[in-house]
Amino acid sequence: MDRSSIFEKKSVMIIAALFCCLLWGSAFPSVKISYSLLNLANEFQKILFAGIRFTIAGLAVLVFAKVKLKIRIKPTRSEMPFILLIAMLQTFGMYTLYYIGIGNTTGVKASILVSMSVFVVVILAHFVFKNDKLSWRKIIGLILGIAGVVLVNFSLLDASLFSFSLTGEGFIAISSLFSAATAILIRKNAGKVDAVKLNGWQLFIGGLLLMTVGFIGYPHFPAFTWATGLLLIYLAAISAVAFTVWFVLIRHHNVSYLSQFKFAIPIFGSLLSVIFIPEEHLGLEILAAILLVALGTLIVNRRSKKNLKLE
Repeated sequence: MDRSSIFEKKSVMIIAALFCCLLWGSAFPSVKISYSLLNLANEFQKILFAGIRFTIAGLAVLVFAKVKLKIRIKPTRSEMPFILLIAMLQTFGMYTLYYIGIGNTTGVKASILVSMSVFVVVILAHFVFKNDKLSWRKIIGLILGIAGVVLVNFSLLDASLFSFSLTGEGFIAISSLFSAATAILIRKNAGKVDAVKLNGWQLFIGGLLLMTVGFIGYPHFPAFTWATGLLLIYLAAISAVAFTVWFVLIRHHNVSYLSQFKFAIPIFGSLLSVIFIPEEHLGLEILAAILLVALGTLIVNRRSKKNLKLE
């Protein structure tokens, strides 16, 4: 029996997808706290830090795949091009742009722009997959979900934030395109490379590339303490677990349907930031946003029997 077949069940898919979103959401306060403790102000320092994180995560996934799952982790000649493509898009490309962009814009704008990947996935999937077409129900669900994401930050917005620069907002937006393209490619090439092997290698290779770029730009490694070391290990674990589970889910469920759950990432991120970062606060706009996101997800999840059969 396929060891990943349990992820075909809808109930397991929903729990696993939300768990991934919880992990990714927890990365926001974890990264902020790490930056503060390590005094990372230079953009290349942040890219180097990201590279260390993803390299460790990749190694952890590969060791787990080899020791626990007994997977042959050495890529074949036919698998390597696809692994390199995903590494360049997902870990190196997306996070290079994201970490540069986040240094030249606000976290508020970044969180909104990152959600563009959901729209792009839905649009691309409409043209790529016969059983993943746009519908009015899906469009309404997307609009409600995005409205919720915007509302999370509504009380923080003012006229001074509506500026645009290529290396700031532009890079964040482009990084979202990289994320969406990765999701489509993995779904389209499901089964071409084992999901766990793919995730391990793309994290490891992408992490090494990030480390290289970061070190060339700022040739000094962060001075880790036991606290920042633990945070680094946790961040690596987030990447190792969440990306592996998400890649497996993409193999068994259509991309735009699964991507709706990514609306939960900024919600979890906001709530966890309130808990762990003293400056953050929980306002009525966040509670209203959670309601909108939940409603949007319910509407999108109400699918016709025809579509369910197609899957």
